Amino acid sequence: MIEATVDSVTGNFILDTGAPYLVLNRTYFRKGKSKESALAGGITGSMKLVTQTVVDKLEIQEMYFKSVQADLVNLGHIEDNKGVKILGLLGASLFDDLEMEIDVNKSVLYLYRLNKSGERISTTAGSVAIKPNIQVPIEVINSVIFVSARVGESKLRYCLDTGAEINVLSNEVPKKVFQHFRLTSRNALTGTSNQKVEVFGGELDELTIGTYTFVNSQTILTGLAGLQSVYSTELDGILGYNFLAEGRVVINYRKKQLSMYFYKSEKQ
Repeated sequence: MIEATVDSVTGNFILDTGAPYLVLNRTYFRKGKSKESALAGGITGSMKLVTQTVVDKLEIQEMYFKSVQADLVNLGHIEDNKGVKILGLLGASLFDDLEMEIDVNKSVLYLYRLNKSGERISTTAGSVAIKPNIQVPIEVINSVIFVSARVGESKLRYCLDTGAEINVLSNEVPKKVFQHFRLTSRNALTGTSNQKVEVFGGELDELTIGTYTFVNSQTILTGLAGLQSVYSTELDGILGYNFLAEGRVVINYRKKQLSMYFYKSEKQ
């Protein structure tokens, strides 16, 4: 959750790098400069038309954005589930020219302005000077981050979604990948559209990113066809909160690079 202000309305927003754009809860933003409707979808596979608008100003502390395009969506079911008033989602396109550092242990998000070569213009106390435990190239398509991963001998393509509460594996990956997945439960999954689908919960015994292998990662198994349509690209899985909980994650959009500094390394 991040506090931000949209056209003088201040409140909680979810940082959601899996959403390409700013999303506003239509409960609180019924007025605006309405534009044509657009087709949108999510992890539950539902596709529907959403109304778009343009907000005059979005402020995140000292940083502000002008004339920002936003989708208007009903997010009441997420508010009910979390018991918190949520004004919207901060999508990935807002951070195209920045470096983002996410530290969930300290509940802090750092945003750095960059020069043309992708170096920070200024640093703060949140700066990381030590060598990262993981540093891998990323692919950015429509502002969404994609990372190469491996399960066993299979190469997979994951997106980094800070709005996802858990890692996700597509049910259409090669059969040999399922040899590494241990089923433990069945659950109901709800996306931003409020549509529920049944998913399989379990553990992925190995997931390698760069040179590091995460073991026994909590993962849900479900179809990702809806997200593939939204992203217009192939997708094998999603890195969610349990990935972010492993360490500080630094995303440099200009260098197209992701770095991670493990919390367990800092404790040693």
